[in-house]
Amino acid sequence: MIKRRSLMPASRDQHTERWLVSYADYMTLAFALFVVLYAVHASRTELRQPVMEGVQQALGQLGARPEMNGAMEYEGQPALPASDVPAATSSANSLHQLKLELGEKLAPLTKRQLASIEQGEHELVLTLDGSLLFAEGSALLSGNSEAVFSALMPLLSQDTHFIHVRGFTDNIAVSNELYASNWQLSAERARAVLEQLEQRGVAPQRLRLEAYGQYRPVATEQRREAGRGPQRRVEIAIAASRWQPPLPPPARPPEPEQKEGIQIYELPGGGIRITNDRISQ
Repeated sequence: MIKRRSLMPASRDQHTERWLVSYADYMTLAFALFVVLYAVHASRTELRQPVMEGVQQALGQLGARPEMNGAMEYEGQPALPASDVPAATSSANSLHQLKLELGEKLAPLTKRQLASIEQGEHELVLTLDGSLLFAEGSALLSGNSEAVFSALMPLLSQDTHFIHVRGFTDNIAVSNELYASNWQLSAERARAVLEQLEQRGVAPQRLRLEAYGQYRPVATEQRREAGRGPQRRVEIAIAASRWQPPLPPPARPPEPEQKEGIQIYELPGGGIRITNDRISQ
C-alpha cells in the first residue's frame, strides 16, 4: 500500500522559541539596573564634588599638587624647614605650644573645617576629617594623607607626650570580606594612622590605639555640606603626661685579665698538685 505524501508542510512546534521571551525580559531588567546604578553614582559624585574641591585646595596649600586622577601627591619638600624646627625645650613641648604650632601648620585645613584642634585639661586633640584620609567604608589611606603626615611629623616626632590614636565611623553598617563591623573598621583606621606615625619616627612606646565605631558621633549642624566625613574621623590625642625613655644599663666593670700558666696546690694530706688552670692577674 502506497502512503500518500502530504502536500501541506509539517506544522512546527510553536513552543520551541519561548526562551526568547525570558531572555528579553532578563536583558530589559539588566539594562534598567545599570541605568539606576549610574544615576545613583552620578548623584553621589555631584554631592561630593564641593567637599573634594575643598580638600584639594587645602592640601595644595600644604605643599601637595593634584594628580591626574584627582588624588594629591606630595612634592617632597619638607613641610617645616630644618632651620625652623623649634628646639626641644619644655615650653616648646607643652600642650599650649603644640596647639599654636599645629594651628599654624594646619591652617589651610582648619579654615575649611577639615581639621580642628581643641585643648582640654589633660590632652590636646587633633581631629582629622575622614574625607582627608579614607574613602567611605575603607581603612586604606588615600594619597591625600602624605601631605597631612608630612606637615605633622616635624612637631610630633620630636615630642615626648603620649599619643592616643582614635578611630571612628559613621552610622552606616558595614559588613564585607574586609571589615565585619564598624568596630573593626574604626580600629583599622586608627591602626593605619598609628603605623604611619611609628614609621615616620614616633617612638612606639608613646602610642596607644582606641576604636569607638559609630558610638561617639559629633554634631555637624553647622556644616551639613561636609557630609559624613566628620563622623569618619580620626583623632590624634596628645596627652599631658610624657614618656620617659629608659636609661641605658650601667656599664659592666671589665673582667680581670687571665692568662694560662702552671698552678701548684698543696694537698691537705701532704703532697702537691700541678695543673694548667687559667690564673688571674
